[in-house]
Formats: sequence, structure tokens, C-alpha cells
Amino acid sequence: MNTPFLGTGLLSAGFVRSACLGLTGVLTLALTACATEPSSTAPAAALTPQATLPSEWIKGIDVSEARGAEAAGVTFKDRAGAVKPALQIVKDHQYNWVRVRLMVDPDGTYGLLQDLPYVKAVMKDAKGRGLKVLLDLHYSHWWADPGNQWTPARWAGQDVNALSNSVYAYTKDVISQLRAQGTAPDMVQIGNEINGGLLWEAGRIGNMANFVKLSNAGATAVRDASGGNASMPPIMVHIAKTGDAAQTVAWYRTFVAAGGWVDAIGLSYYPMWHGDFANLSSTVSALRSNFSWAKVYLAETAFYWDTNQVGYSGLPYPQTQQGQSDYLKALTPAVRNAGGSGIFYWGAFWSQSARWLTAPGWTDDDASRRSLFDDQGRATLAVDGLN
Repeated sequence: MNTPFLGTGLLSAGFVRSACLGLTGVLTLALTACATEPSSTAPAAALTPQATLPSEWIKGIDVSEARGAEAAGVTFKDRAGAVKPALQIVKDHQYNWVRVRLMVDPDGTYGLLQDLPYVKAVMKDAKGRGLKVLLDLHYSHWWADPGNQWTPARWAGQDVNALSNSVYAYTKDVISQLRAQGTAPDMVQIGNEINGGLLWEAGRIGNMANFVKLSNAGATAVRDASGGNASMPPIMVHIAKTGDAAQTVAWYRTFVAAGGWVDAIGLSYYPMWHGDFANLSSTVSALRSNFSWAKVYLAETAFYWDTNQVGYSGLPYPQTQQGQSDYLKALTPAVRNAGGSGIFYWGAFWSQSARWLTAPGWTDDDASRRSLFDDQGRATLAVDGLN
């Protein structure tokens, strides 16, 4: 997600187009890493698509804030006003997946509560309710998005080889701990909105070999901690959609041609930043045409149940509970009919943030206007919008 109170920084069209000069032809299933092998302690990825990609339509919800909000005293209520555990509301409204982010050494401010113990508890709760989990590895102590991909302090100053080893060891430990408690993730994101790379400065996209080396180190660690390709979850690579199908296809084409491991494609789509449904549909369709082996998901989306606090205008639906619901009901066929395989709603539990959010540098609470719960913690009409 773009930092909840700030605008998005998009990868320039000029860079993507120039990076893709000379890339032609259909991408095959058998891809080999070209000059992107991790160092000896982080084995090179075997770049073969996963055979275990989800077969069902994913109706997902990001629950990253829910546990922290509840711990701070927020009570979430269903449509009828009954107080229930947050993830029970998720289950009761027929969501089949949840998404949770994992930060590296977060300090608990700015909504970044999600260290490993926190995430392990969330995953126990989710799995205990029969929900599948998309684990969103940020590889940062701070919000990871097109304009922010900062290396955490524990890895500061490492060159790309050392950083690759650190990513591998960290990721392998995370997956091993989750598997040990019986909560292996069902899909894993390597980075969040990585339009511009990850783990800056070493992993900026301007050095594609370094970027892919780091990304593949994470994917390889997931494989190794899971006991091999046959038993590992699929790897999602997630960018913030630019609203331009050609640019989005070009980004993935460049990444894959450089040896990048991707089993599933994840996109962010917010109508105030990423164009209309026609742009979205054409992007999903183009991705499916160019990468028929990779399912395409909206890893993030959201819309307003109340007037936004940052002055966005020209939005496609009224900023009301009915408008929020209508947005989601129209979004599902736009994604499905274009060949997409599911949607995750972002920031659903960003409610009553005065109880749990410490963010002195932010001047608004715009994310709360996109929650699926109102200011009293009661589910909005849109909680059923993806049905």
C-alpha cells in the first residue's frame, strides 16, 4: 500500500520503455537466471512456475491492523451491531483469504505493528478459522511502496551479496517458524509495491541484476524452508499498477527476462491513482495474454465510505457506504471478466485509529475513510461488496 496518508510515486514510463528495448517474443515457462544468482549461501532459484497456484476465486481482505486495534481496545461489530472477533467477521462474510504484512524490526509507530510474533499470532487466528493467508514480506521497517523501499537498520551498509544472504536467512527463518507452528502461508509476496525495486539503495530497479538477486534470494528461501518446489507456496510479485497496460506488461517482461522468480502477479488498484475500470481490465487482460502461466490478482484495493480527507475529486462512485459497496460490486466482474483470479481489500480494519495509531508526522486519517468499518467499529455495507 502507498503510505496511507501520502500520495504515490510512480515508476516513470520512460524508464520502463527503455528498459524493455529489445525484449521480444513469448516468454516461456523454462527461464534461467541470467547474472542474478544469489551468493553461495543463498542458492539460485529454479525458475519454474508453481503447480500449486490457488484454483478458487480469491475473496481476500488485508487484516494487518486488526489485531493491534483490538489489543488497544477497539471492538469490531458486524452489520447488526454484534461485537465479534475481527477475523470471525471476515469468515462470516465469506472471505476465503486474508493478507498480513510482516515488517523487519518495526517500532510500532505509523501503524507498523507487524513484527514476527504479531504475524505468527495473526496466522494462528486465521488458520484456526479456516482462512488461507497471503504473507506480505515488506523487507523494511517502514511502509514499502513505489516511493519507499528502505533497508532496515539491521542490514544497513551491506553490499548486494551480503544483503542477498541476509534476505535469504531472514526469509528462511520466517517461513520455518510459521511452518513449525502449523501455519505455513498459502502464498508469499516478495516485497510490496516494488515498482522501483526493493531494499534501496542496493536493490533499486535501475540495477536490475541487483534487484532480481535480492528478490530471488527471498523466493529461494521460501522454497528451501518449505522442502522444495512441490510443497512451497506460490511467489507473488506485486507492483502498484500504473493504469497503463503496456507499461505494466513491460515491467514484468523485464523482470522475468532478467531471471526474476514470479508465480503470481499482484497489482494495486486505487481509482484515485490508477485510472478507471477500463484501464484496469485492459491491464489484467494484457498480463494474462503475455504471462498465461501466472494468475493475476488485485493485491490491494479500497474505496471511501466517507468523504476523503486529502481532496481527491472525480472519483467514480459517491463517497458513501452505498458508493463503497457499489464500487466493489462493479470491481469484481471487471477483474474476473478480464481473466483475473481474485481481489484483496486493503485497510479494512483501519478504524478508531486514535486508539492504536501513533503517527505525529501525518496530518490526516484518510485511510480510515476507506475502512470496511465506520468510526464506531461497525461494518459498513461494503463488507459484503465482494460477494
